[in-house]
Amino acid sequence: MIPLAIINGGLRENVLIKLGNIALPLSGIILSICIFVVAYLLIPKIKNCKKTDYIIFGIIWFILINLFDLFMYISEGGGIKELLNSYNFLNGNLWILVVITTLASPIVVLKIKEKKGKIKNV
Repeated sequence: MIPLAIINGGLRENVLIKLGNIALPLSGIILSICIFVVAYLLIPKIKNCKKTDYIIFGIIWFILINLFDLFMYISEGGGIKELLNSYNFLNGNLWILVVITTLASPIVVLKIKEKKGKIKNV
């Protein structure tokens, strides 16, 4: 997912930025969709997992994406304050949507696949 986030950031800074104020929220939506698609494609590949395993996947992904983001802020001279500020959707930043999607995608995809009968014995 980190490569997706980096590509998304490049897309935002080089293409979407021309759209003005909509660039940042659109970037958040695009990244959220990409994260969900990755989860949708990967979950069926994981065999013999229980429901709790998918919850753990979401938690681990959530922690890792926030640690990566914090590392990026620190490498640019910022810190935890900037990370927490990115959760403020009032300034157009939909980072909160991204982290919620990251946390919830594994279990949501599991539920979708269960309903379709593609994953059993969970």
